[in-house]
Amino acid sequence: MNHLDEYKSFVMIPEEILEELIQATGDIKKIKDLLEKEDHSGTLGEFITEEKAKEILSRGTTWFWNKRKSGELPGKKAAGRWYYKSTDLNKYIENGKSL
Repeated sequence: MNHLDEYKSFVMIPEEILEELIQATGDIKKIKDLLEKEDHSGTLGEFITEEKAKEILSRGTTWFWNKRKSGELPGKKAAGRWYYKSTDLNKYIENGKSL
């Protein structure tokens, strides 16, 4: 058996998201489990891509840019893509902000 045969696939995630996952879970096994469950639906653990968030909230790029700029909706950019924590999106909605 070739030593590469043990690897089924590779997953690339931005380093800052990996660091945040490590801080949040404190367990590399939990992170591996999250990555294996990743279904390319626009979510990775508690992070949602801006593309998926646009679908969920029926909003466009400019709306998200304005919310990030005003500090109302924090986001992180990694590897050329914007990510939001689902908890931040939920807080935004729960606080009664008009969408």
